[in-house]
Amino acid sequence: MEPLLKGIIAGITVSLLIGPIFLALADITISKGWRSGLAYVFGVIISDVILIYFVEKFLEQFPFDATLKQQIGMVGGSLLILFGVATFFAKTSLKSVDVSSVKTLLGAFAKGIVINITNPFVTVWWITMYSTISINYTANTDKILFYFGILFMVFLFDLLKMRFAVYLKQRLSSQNLVYIKKIVGVCLFTFGLAMIVKVI
Repeated sequence: MEPLLKGIIAGITVSLLIGPIFLALADITISKGWRSGLAYVFGVIISDVILIYFVEKFLEQFPFDATLKQQIGMVGGSLLILFGVATFFAKTSLKSVDVSSVKTLLGAFAKGIVINITNPFVTVWWITMYSTISINYTANTDKILFYFGILFMVFLFDLLKMRFAVYLKQRLSSQNLVYIKKIVGVCLFTFGLAMIVKVI
């Protein structure tokens, strides 16, 4: 169950990030209803699965050996550290994505896919998660459990965000966002450092 537990921890960390994906979810849920919010969430999850598939297919083309394993760990760890530092010192922004174009459930679903796939952080996040898998697990079952743990927590937290969308939007301030970003930044930095130490 170790891969599942690590996936859950990683999923919780990324779910705490307050960015355009969350703000769009809150706005869609508040203005369009919970069904549209749920359709949006499914769009985000489906796009995550697509990104995982393409990252896996692309990176598994390279011959995997001890040297490459170390290089992947170093690159993945460095990216997480950079993300951690960038998140820690990032300026706060409560500007939301325009969701006025969402008219149907299919539109909300498509919005989730587009916003998630066009967010460069998401793609790099899955690349770093592939790095984590590569240096820790070889069995497909372990990989599936790890990815499932992340996606399950993302889905669960998105449902909670939907449920408390109005409350969160009312209570979300620039100062609160600063605290959240600093906590997530420290977590990402720690994960990256641990990854590098593991492959040294």
